[in-house]
Amino acid sequence: MEMFITRNYYRLLQIFFLLLSVSATKALAQDGEMVISGIYKGANLYVENPMLTDGSFCVSKVIINHSEMQKLPKASAFEVDMAHLKKGQEISVIIFHSNDCVPRILNPNAIRDKGHFQFVELDITEDGLEWETSGEAEEGNFVIMRFEHNSWVEEVIVQGLGTNKLNKYNYKVLHHSGENKYKLKYLEVTGKIYNSSELMHTSSSEQVKFYPNRVTKLLSFTRPVKYEILDQYGKVVLNGNSKEVDCASLNGGKYYFVNYDNKTERFFKK
Repeated sequence: MEMFITRNYYRLLQIFFLLLSVSATKALAQDGEMVISGIYKGANLYVENPMLTDGSFCVSKVIINHSEMQKLPKASAFEVDMAHLKKGQEISVIIFHSNDCVPRILNPNAIRDKGHFQFVELDITEDGLEWETSGEAEEGNFVIMRFEHNSWVEEVIVQGLGTNKLNKYNYKVLHHSGENKYKLKYLEVTGKIYNSSELMHTSSSEQVKFYPNRVTKLLSFTRPVKYEILDQYGKVVLNGNSKEVDCASLNGGKYYFVNYDNKTERFFKK
């Protein structure tokens, strides 16, 4: 009887330690977590998903803003579809994976941290410029630059909205006829500068002409245009944005140059 109890006792101990071992193995096999957060700007994330030795894949589950991603692809790389979100919405993505591997997010800048400034979208039409940003600092400013007469010149300064979320802007410009080129600068109060890519637009508007070549008082353009009138030394003596220029104040008997519609021509002031 005593031997029977002893054998049962050792059997129970064996079962206990076996269960303890299984429990510990399960604890060690729990998923790791990778978290990335930022702002949704219209682009999905792409994840590199290594294959394990048993033929399964590294990532077991993806949570997007507390909602589990459905139909997780069994592939070495996959796309995290976030099309259901709104642009500018804050986002947090949690990737659960095996402890035997580490997945890799291939394009983390797609939802770049909201604390960093970024030009999200840039567009140019016949009406003007449109752009979207995220991560703006307080009291930041945009400078719109236009390429004309073979150099970049400041068009206008636009006050930034200064919020971390998605900000939208538009600015109406009077394009030159033919090819136009612009870029934007964002200036933080700290002195840090962010430059956009260049924007190009071919305008459908007709070429501007001026008349007469010999001016008594008024110099006229065929449509309103931004202009500069320079003396023989290259000094700007008149400038503006209109269809007519009052040249009465200019000295007579001299040639002047007029910059307009991204070209330079000259006229004589009688």
